[in-house]
Amino acid sequence: MKLPLLAAALLGSLFLALPAAGQTDPVVDLMEQSIRTSPSFRSARADVDRASASANRIASGPYEFEVNASGGQRKIDDPLAAENRYTEWSAGISRTVRLPGKRQVDTNLARLEIDLAGTGLDQSLFNERQKFATLWSTWRRADLLSESSASQAAEALRIAELQQIAVDKGAERQIRADQLAAEAGLLQLQAEQDRTATQVARAALVARYPDIVFPERTAPLDVSDEMISPLFEASIDNTPAYRRAGLVAEQARLKAQRARMEKRPDPTFGLDFGNEFGGSETSVMARVSIPIGGSARRAYAREMSASATVAELDRVTAQREAFQAVQSARQSIGAAMTLYEKSLETAESSRKILETIQKGYEYGEITITEFLNGRRAYISAQRMVAEQRARLEGDVLHLLALTGGPKAE
Repeated sequence: MKLPLLAAALLGSLFLALPAAGQTDPVVDLMEQSIRTSPSFRSARADVDRASASANRIASGPYEFEVNASGGQRKIDDPLAAENRYTEWSAGISRTVRLPGKRQVDTNLARLEIDLAGTGLDQSLFNERQKFATLWSTWRRADLLSESSASQAAEALRIAELQQIAVDKGAERQIRADQLAAEAGLLQLQAEQDRTATQVARAALVARYPDIVFPERTAPLDVSDEMISPLFEASIDNTPAYRRAGLVAEQARLKAQRARMEKRPDPTFGLDFGNEFGGSETSVMARVSIPIGGSARRAYAREMSASATVAELDRVTAQREAFQAVQSARQSIGAAMTLYEKSLETAESSRKILETIQKGYEYGEITITEFLNGRRAYISAQRMVAEQRARLEGDVLHLLALTGGPKAE
């Protein structure tokens, strides 16, 4: 008798089915929960309050009312005067008035300040999604490989025990049992290595998001057409870096416009009150003053114009980088899908070959070495299925992170 039940023990496939479509994906939900507990997200939310205060400051303008007052004693050296000492005082109020065109620019800059803080919030979410996708994909790959190796190690041990039973009954040679036992030992070592790698990967994710309770095992990510198709149709305009670059360019343009307007200074209006000779003389004076613009204002205008040009070029660069990143991610998904399908075909082919080898081994036409080689090829094919599945899910999660996701509230 050649290893009874060997075929049934070996041919359990690890093929990984795609998750059902049309359901809320647990991995995406977990990602959105995790990233909103990160310090960077909390910092970005706090910055929104800072931006609101900054916008109010810009909209209010740089000028305030100014009050001045003075007082003193006047002494007249005249022996004929009835009095020679008088109490005198003067007071005034003034304020520089923002010209209407500048005030409109200030209002637009205030609005941009809040918009920029919003993109900062989106950028923090974007960065955290990227980090989560990397950490989760590492854990997912290790978990799938650990599942594969644990299953194969258990089956190898079972096969070795069946062989030893056959040896004890005098139906097999000890050398074959020893070879199968050695093979089982190697697979158990591989399973232990994969299990350790899984624990390390999960610990890294937990350390990054300690406020989240993660499951003991990874969940499969939906890679159906319903999940992937919208990602291929998403516009790069949704990427925070591109939106922020556009707002920064607009802000620089408005600052350059304001700097050009500043070459014509804002006027200051004032009203002064005076009391002299103890009230014998009083006065009310209106005044207006306008600074004379000079080379400093002209240089500042040129500086802001150059900054606006740089910001516009940065916007173009950000657009190209966003387009390149999204296109590369989409191409990577296409390649990963092809490799995953091929790995499934290879594993199925290896399974059929192993079935043939198994029959030959039972009839004594195949050596133990040929049998072990066929089994190793099948195990390698199964591990390739796990790796390619993990890569496909990782690429989909990465593209999901690139193209946005739910907005922060």
